[in-house]
Amino acid sequence: MRGRRRAPGQGGRRRVGRGVGDPRGLRGAHVTVTEVRGIGVYVRAVTPTAAQAQADFRVLLDVLSRPGVLGRVGRGDGPAALAVAAGLADVEVPTAVLTAPGEEHWAQALHLGTSAPPAAPQAARMVVALRPPAAEEITALPRGDALHPEFGARLIAAVTVLEGEGPVPSALEVPGARGPGVVLSLSGPGVPGARRLRVAGLPREVFAALAAANADFPAGVDTFLVAADGTVAGLPRSTRIEIENGEH
Repeated sequence: MRGRRRAPGQGGRRRVGRGVGDPRGLRGAHVTVTEVRGIGVYVRAVTPTAAQAQADFRVLLDVLSRPGVLGRVGRGDGPAALAVAAGLADVEVPTAVLTAPGEEHWAQALHLGTSAPPAAPQAARMVVALRPPAAEEITALPRGDALHPEFGARLIAAVTVLEGEGPVPSALEVPGARGPGVVLSLSGPGVPGARRLRVAGLPREVFAALAAANADFPAGVDTFLVAADGTVAGLPRSTRIEIENGEH
């Protein structure tokens, strides 16, 4: 039996339904195939394979359990921080993506590729910062509470440089090494004594706000810092952060 012919003007269009991510509030609207194909390029750029996502997840668990120790995740052709988020996001994780003007297509790609529902940062379970967040944005993130710490947000922040300990070569391992960025002293569970971590690409005010947000453990925000080459560090909410020096 032949299928029903489309009415004039309906060819090449699709309807956004429950099974399709809706990053631009298009639920129930029509989207052209050209639009879907265009954003598909970015979806493919940030979506890891199942094997890569599993490998990355093991790295993320490791760096979160050993604050200040660096690991390395795989990356596609897009921002490494977004590739990390794509491996963690799903339909049950309201997600906010902070982008610079003109970079909104990366947010659309994450929502469409993972079906993670878009949310405002103050209501999100995961926040991906492709641009430096303001201190006020960190302060507004969900932290959960003593009874429900699982409601605290997970922050994945893009940085330009990460230097610390671990299998990734680091200038911080050289005595007297100096460089741009913020130097953090980390202590707490998973840290024997203290570890130092240099981060470039985020102002010190962000780390001051993060330290304040995590002052009422177990409530707080778990953070991953991801450099463009896939170098990653974890800052769990249980970690005490002291700022040794850094740029404003």
